[in-house]
Amino acid sequence: MPFILLAFSNKQDNYLEYLKKEISELRRILLGLQDKLEFLIISNATTDELFVTMSSLHDKVTVFHYGGHADSLYLELENQSQGIEQFVQLLKGMANLQIVFLNGCSTQGMVSKIQEGLGRDIAVIATSTKIDDQRAFHFSKAFYSAFTQENQTLEGAFEMAKSVLGAADIDNTTFRESVVRKTGDTPASPMPWGVYGKVDFTKKLDLYSTAAPKVTFEDFKISVKEKIADGDFDEAFDLLKGKFGLSNNDVVGFSGRWNRHKKDLQKVNILPGSDTDRLVKAQLSNHITEWMDGLDEEDLYN
Repeated sequence: MPFILLAFSNKQDNYLEYLKKEISELRRILLGLQDKLEFLIISNATTDELFVTMSSLHDKVTVFHYGGHADSLYLELENQSQGIEQFVQLLKGMANLQIVFLNGCSTQGMVSKIQEGLGRDIAVIATSTKIDDQRAFHFSKAFYSAFTQENQTLEGAFEMAKSVLGAADIDNTTFRESVVRKTGDTPASPMPWGVYGKVDFTKKLDLYSTAAPKVTFEDFKISVKEKIADGDFDEAFDLLKGKFGLSNNDVVGFSGRWNRHKKDLQKVNILPGSDTDRLVKAQLSNHITEWMDGLDEEDLYN
């Protein structure tokens, strides 16, 4: 089932009146489709909240949407700016992400960083100029109204959303594989939005048919156990932290024991491959496995 994660930021010292309407209208559209897709809205996103949410939902999200103040190098979140480098690192952990929609001013500068950082097919909707929030609201509402319909492609939804724009805008909208970068370039028209990514991929992208199958909790547990069995404790803890967050007491305890053991190995207090090394790893492996065997999906939310 597709999962759309929407994050918004509206700083009081530079308030966007129509951003409230964008949140309200997108929630209304998505609430009517709860049998077809899942979604989560972060209304006042901070850097910490974005990190925790994107980490915990890393294998579920199909579409990430941002609405609010931005520039070519950052998203202006409630507490501080989120730099493009940190933002790309969060996106890299979202294995099933298909589309990033950056509905803020001049976000085109992030496109190349995202494409290069992820190193795989992805569609990015971004803006080449500053945009007023009323215009951003109308375009976003029209896009999701179209794209959430079955058998609708990204290209089709984008073309339909252009109907709320002026004639000059419509004539200058294109799908592009990358951002054209020339010193002194200025847009040919006021049209800010563009779709970037491999053209064949983005034009055929469908919200429902391309959504990756949902990874079950049992599948997740098997993946962690396989990592532990192979001795890949660091990768196993990355999976656990991504699923449970950074504050789960059991994960914190197991991770602490592993980090202390790594320090002992680095200081040569324990020799790699020694009986003590193997014993510590076996005990930690058994404890984590026994703990996971007693879990069910409800434990994620407790």
